[in-house]
Amino acid sequence: MNTTTQRLVESGVAMIARDGVILRSVVHRMTDRQTQPIILVRNPYGEPLTRNIPVVALLQAGFAVVVQDCRGTGDSDGDFVPFEGEEADTLDAIDWCGALPFSSGRVVMYGLSYSGMVQLAAAVHAPAALAGIIPIVTPADYQTGLAYRGGAVQMGQLTGWYTMKTLQSLLYRAAHGEDVGDALRRFGRHAADVWASVGSGPLIEAPVLSEVLPTWDRWLRHDTTGSFWPGVSYRDRREDVAVPALHVGGWFDLFLGGTIDNFVTLREGAATERARSGQRLVIGPWQHTDQSGTVGDLSFGAPASAAGVGLERTVAGFARAAAADDDIPGAPVTLYVMNAGVWREEQEWPLARTRWTPWYLHPGGVLSDDAPSAVDAATSYVHDPADPVPMRGGQSGIFAGGIDGGTEWGAGPRDQRPLDARSDLLRFISAPLAEDTEVTGPVSVVLHASTEADDTDFVARLIDVGPDGRALGVVDGIVRAKFRQGQDEAVPVVPGEVVEYRIDLWATSWLFRAGHRLRVDVASSSYPNWDPNLGLLANNSLVSPREGRRAVQHVHHSAPYPSRILLPIIPPSLP
Repeated sequence: MNTTTQRLVESGVAMIARDGVILRSVVHRMTDRQTQPIILVRNPYGEPLTRNIPVVALLQAGFAVVVQDCRGTGDSDGDFVPFEGEEADTLDAIDWCGALPFSSGRVVMYGLSYSGMVQLAAAVHAPAALAGIIPIVTPADYQTGLAYRGGAVQMGQLTGWYTMKTLQSLLYRAAHGEDVGDALRRFGRHAADVWASVGSGPLIEAPVLSEVLPTWDRWLRHDTTGSFWPGVSYRDRREDVAVPALHVGGWFDLFLGGTIDNFVTLREGAATERARSGQRLVIGPWQHTDQSGTVGDLSFGAPASAAGVGLERTVAGFARAAAADDDIPGAPVTLYVMNAGVWREEQEWPLARTRWTPWYLHPGGVLSDDAPSAVDAATSYVHDPADPVPMRGGQSGIFAGGIDGGTEWGAGPRDQRPLDARSDLLRFISAPLAEDTEVTGPVSVVLHASTEADDTDFVARLIDVGPDGRALGVVDGIVRAKFRQGQDEAVPVVPGEVVEYRIDLWATSWLFRAGHRLRVDVASSSYPNWDPNLGLLANNSLVSPREGRRAVQHVHHSAPYPSRILLPIIPPSLP
């Protein structure tokens, strides 16, 4: 006999936070179950977002799904303060979900980006009801993974996100009776040309953004760690996480480095053996909000998509095992090898069979696996912060836009040839590869360089150059000179002195085909991905762009100063 079960959807389900503010949720559950574990999603974007949540798969796996609006958003009361108040609210929400009359007392959290960060912010407190977390495209730190990278401001993604949240906040306030007409008019002027707006003065004074959401000011004012960032971030407390986690990332996501770092850190140092052994990592050829397998200038096909790899099934299986205290299924690492067209399971990160191989920069724009022999060799260029090198793809948090309304600022592997005419971009290229070469793992550049400025940036990019000349960016990274030793404190450079910089390009899994060539590009900007360095020792965000100074940069590539890229080469599998 067939039986029919009904799905119940309840809106406006209220929770009273510890300070008395009411936070509201949409609850999805099946009517034929008296109790079940809970999937909790905390959402700051003012709508149920069920199109991004595998609700049906999770209901079928035996869960109820609770989607709660963060305070000051959607149907919840209170004031929205990005990240800084989420820790307490998330802990309250976990306890509340565990005590719901239809709850089994076990809670697994799920969500991407902001909704991933709130998971880690709560998990470091090891709440009793929490059984597992599923942070998708989630950084390891608010300072060095969200607001900054390599010491430079993540200007592109911060501007886009704060612009969106400023508008949402104004509309929320208007819906609650506040007169925001003047602010909306000023927002309209800002939105008409966002990049001109934030570039009209010191970045910290961005019109409207800095007024509506005061965290804009706090994040940019604190370019060094100080006491502010440890007080709001979970980075240094992750060893207290006591539950398994499924980390999901994209090779072209702006939080790729943090996603991998969260996996590695928890696998090595989480609070319990179950938590350590229960860490899982999935990385596809995806960007921040798109898991279709089409990214930048390439389509890797349907098998490269989240649907192709069965990500919903993986999520449901992980959540079920976490809630039941069962062994977590699957290999520790599942990754997609781009251009090889395969998903592959691995047992560790980085891969144990990696052959760490340096490729060296040489005079004349040559890239070779032979170490340089010249006693004194350098290549120079001029960095002008008023005319920064435009970004083209990469691990970007800019979802749309480009010069003259194009799309080249969006994430992914994009052709770099439109930049060929620029003289402020150095190119070092190899001979054609004799055989297919797989690069899977962390990628970094060691750059020996000097500058005539008080401060500067160096940007490095790994590129795949095909026989037809197409030059696809694979990974890139940046380092701000004064933060070359980290952002705990600024360490000035001496103008003219050769300094060793280590540039973290994060990671990739990319097959360079035989006949293709490796290329490394070096510049001092990638706009608007990162804020152009104005050449001064002061906090860059507090300085007007009109005060920017041109600087002559010298990249050294000699025996005493062997600038190089370190590639994680994976040997071919035996037949």
